[in-house]
Amino acid sequence: MKPFITFSKDFVGIEYTEALRNIPGKNLEELFDVLSDCLDGRFLFVEYIPEGVSRWSLEAVEYFGLPGTHIKNGARIWGELIIPEERPGYLEEIRALETGVTDSLDYITRVRNANGVYQTMGFRARLITGPDGKPLFFVGAIHNYEKLDTIDPVTGLFSRNNLITTIEYLLKENKRFIVTAFGIRNFFDFNSNYGFDEGNRVLKEVADWLTENKRSGVLFRTDGTKFACVVEESQHSAGDVHALFDGLKDYLKKRIFVNGLHAELDLCGGAMHVKDLSTDASSVYNCVQFALSQAKAENRMELLVYNDEMQNKSREHLEVLTTIRNSVTHNCKGFFLVYQPIVSAEDESVVGMEALIRYRDDNGRIIPPNDFIPWLEKDVVFYELGKFILHTAMRDAKQIIKTHPDFIVNINLAYPQLQRVDFKTDLSKLIEDADYDTKNLKLELTERCRLMDMDSLRNDMVFFKSTGIQTALDDFGTGYSALGLLIDMPVDQIKIDRSFIDDIEDDLPRQYLLEAITDCAAKLGVNCCVEGIETEKMKNYIKEHFKVTSFQGYYYSRPVEINDFINWMENYEKGLAAKG
Repeated sequence: MKPFITFSKDFVGIEYTEALRNIPGKNLEELFDVLSDCLDGRFLFVEYIPEGVSRWSLEAVEYFGLPGTHIKNGARIWGELIIPEERPGYLEEIRALETGVTDSLDYITRVRNANGVYQTMGFRARLITGPDGKPLFFVGAIHNYEKLDTIDPVTGLFSRNNLITTIEYLLKENKRFIVTAFGIRNFFDFNSNYGFDEGNRVLKEVADWLTENKRSGVLFRTDGTKFACVVEESQHSAGDVHALFDGLKDYLKKRIFVNGLHAELDLCGGAMHVKDLSTDASSVYNCVQFALSQAKAENRMELLVYNDEMQNKSREHLEVLTTIRNSVTHNCKGFFLVYQPIVSAEDESVVGMEALIRYRDDNGRIIPPNDFIPWLEKDVVFYELGKFILHTAMRDAKQIIKTHPDFIVNINLAYPQLQRVDFKTDLSKLIEDADYDTKNLKLELTERCRLMDMDSLRNDMVFFKSTGIQTALDDFGTGYSALGLLIDMPVDQIKIDRSFIDDIEDDLPRQYLLEAITDCAAKLGVNCCVEGIETEKMKNYIKEHFKVTSFQGYYYSRPVEINDFINWMENYEKGLAAKG
């Protein structure tokens, strides 16, 4: 009889009954095909180690151009498909398996598909041993991160992942084309005034209008309130592109209504006529986004076409971004964390610190995070950077928790992390590996996290609370933030953005609003941290007039690396003790 095999739901992602745990070899083929059909975005594989033969799904064979569903020397074949600069890391992982250093594979790299395009894939697999303890099966799945979320659920349009794939295809086929990006400027205010449901309804209206009025091409929702259209040069003209933009701008100004009331929205845009087909898809996408960002920065409600002048401005910037992206794939080389203290508003003792990411290039120059984080968040490699931040911050915080058991480290969570279905599992594993107490961890939801479906976001926060992790709403009082979020979300803390308290001593409307927010938070049992404290006068004014629980800002310390933070904290506590 052929050996039995145990499929774990950790690999296949579906529930199974006890009766199906051990499957005779004669039924394995049928079971394998059924499981493969159930795994959207994953490619299942099983290797029978004694014979060195692996079984692959037909979808994997077609997608990667494998020699067949049953292949020998699978590790070698995959090594040839992995992008050359990342191949050594993959081979190290394989050697660790072969030499018994590890019994699992959990690795992310870029793999060439059958069309010659490199895409980001995650390998996760485990060894299964026989009764004699010898390796018997190697079972796992390959996760195609760039195949996820191909359709935007709100608008029904293709997602950003499909936009990149479409650009790659046109470049490969040597077809000239035009990419146009549309951005709605004042949508934050719209959502704050009318709510997320109305916001999603308007986004769907915009998608429907674009679908009805475009002459040709493919539409995408790329990110938040941004849309894009890609059309071949032979099917469109520059005049058509500008006409589509002008039509949408007019529509947003005149035909958006909420409960019978007119709501005017502004539109700006960027475009690029791609004639140089030797470029790559990421460069095209970034050039279009650069043109769009220029239009926003200059408050120009028009369509800016990427040109030679913009190219000269952006070339160096794009080179830096590419270097930073590659640094993530090389074990986050150049990245490091700095920390800013959080102090109690009651007695000014240090109660925690916020972890902030920084990047230092090979010349020692520090690149400001605002120059790369918004761009990097759109890349699949950002997830690995997020794991690096979590791991490093917990490791560093443990140095302080030894003597301050209630000390908390705040770590920002980004939109791409919460969107990943495996984030909760990965977070739990990081905490377990670090042997970290969850009561010393607080996760801050950044602004873009609030673009998520509210039910999904609420479920995530309930999960965090159930594990002992605290949560905070960052930048409260700006953008999408509203008292409704404070009421609906089971958060432990809100953080008032520094821009909200600038000149608050002379701004009566802001005083009233901050009073309402802090009173509401206090009644709901939610802590309130005020960021951007720069002077003693500002600190004293806020402490005397509002119900706040903690402060953060340059008045106490700039963000510094962990050793400097520990030294600062020791000196600060000595000074605090001397005062009182």
